[in-house]
Amino acid sequence: MSKVMKIDRNGVGLRELEKCSVVPVEAILSGFADEMGDVHFESADGSIVVGTWQSTPYAEMLSYPDGVEYSVILSGKVSITSPDGSVETFQAGESYLLPQGVEVRFEVLETMRKVYVLHTAKTDG
Repeated sequence: MSKVMKIDRNGVGLRELEKCSVVPVEAILSGFADEMGDVHFESADGSIVVGTWQSTPYAEMLSYPDGVEYSVILSGKVSITSPDGSVETFQAGESYLLPQGVEVRFEVLETMRKVYVLHTAKTDG
C-alpha cells in the first residue's frame, strides 16, 4: 500500500463487500450467520488485519487465543456477554475491544456491520 486508503461510512474501501464465511458452523449457538466482508489491509506476516464484516443475527462463542480485536459498529446491534455474565450491547458509532484469550458470547441482534482491526501474535516456527 503506497497511499492512504479511504474506508467510507459504510465500511467500503477499494471494493464492495463480498459474500464470505468467517464464522465456523460448529461455533454457532443459534441463528445463521449470512456474512459479507472485505479485507482492506493485511500485514506481510498476517499479524494485523483490517477489514469490514457484516452478518445477519446469530450467536456464537468467540475468542482469540492469540489475538485482540478492536471494532467500530457502523450499523445494527451486537451483544457481548463476558465470562462473568455481564452483558454489553453495541450499536452504530460505538466500539469494543475483545482482549486476547477471553471467551465471550457474541450475539448479533440486528444485521450488523463493523470495521475491525485484528492483531494476532505470531510465533516463530
